[in-house]
Amino acid sequence: MIESLDRAGCAWQPYTPLTFDNQCAVQATSSGVVFVFEIPEGEDPVLNVMGPPPHQHDCPAITGTPATP
Repeated sequence: MIESLDRAGCAWQPYTPLTFDNQCAVQATSSGVVFVFEIPEGEDPVLNVMGPPPHQHDCPAITGTPATP
């Protein structure tokens, strides 16, 4: 992932709030998108989750009453 961001000229930085134990996170500086990797012992890193910075997404608010089955 880091190599891909570098090749695309996309600046990134470590994201320390989600970096601990066997987990490492980086944030794309321009968009704020955070990529979180799990690093199992003796294995390659695995992308666990990625998403926009907290409170900066455009998901629509739920309106109306949800349907019931």
